[in-house]
Amino acid sequence: HVGFRYAADLYNTKVTNIEVSTIAGVPIIELKKTPLDGWGRIAKRTGDIVLAFIGMIVLSPFFLLIALVIRLDSRGPVFVRLPRVGESGRLFHIVKFRSMIAGAHAMKSELLEYNERKDGPLFKMKNDPRVTRIGRMLRRTSIDELPNLMNVLTGQMSLVGPRPHEPEEVKRYERHERKLLSIRPGITGMAQVSGRADLSFAEEVQLDTFYIENWSPRLDLLIFVRTLMVVIRGRASV
Repeated sequence: HVGFRYAADLYNTKVTNIEVSTIAGVPIIELKKTPLDGWGRIAKRTGDIVLAFIGMIVLSPFFLLIALVIRLDSRGPVFVRLPRVGESGRLFHIVKFRSMIAGAHAMKSELLEYNERKDGPLFKMKNDPRVTRIGRMLRRTSIDELPNLMNVLTGQMSLVGPRPHEPEEVKRYERHERKLLSIRPGITGMAQVSGRADLSFAEEVQLDTFYIENWSPRLDLLIFVRTLMVVIRGRASV
């Protein structure tokens, strides 16, 4: 005869958009729509276009400076187009400033044994030999991701959302992890501002799932501000 209630913490919560009710005494669990269905989706896309367009104009002189530094540092193009999986599993090419030597992707298979992430499908290597001298600085400050604004303007990405992963990584997703493909991927997201380097892949998925189910303009603004703080402190993920 003791009442019992349980509230899971953020990392243990799988689904937040549910409602429990009864019909004729029978318990019913309803999976409700998320805020990103309907007008919320339109509002988010409108904000993405406006802010990405302004960002491209304001940062254009900075883009030219970074392009010059990259060309002086190592051989190869200024920009790279890397395959990623986006909304609904559609393949697209993310645009970034080049931070690795030419032919870096072909070398990945040779470095898999040094992968520091053993908890999921992602690859991470702290002292990756493929990264150039200027590339380390670009990655540490996340400047290499600024050209992602082009992907935002073309509708392949959003300013805030789950980070897009490589096709071979997505193939290793568990079934529940594919929910990350239900919205456009983002330049930054909850995992990036919540200590991504120290999170397991499962924790990243839970944070991004929470974002999808609880999106609001205020949440996007909070993530954006925290992203700036992370970059300024030099703790951006690589």
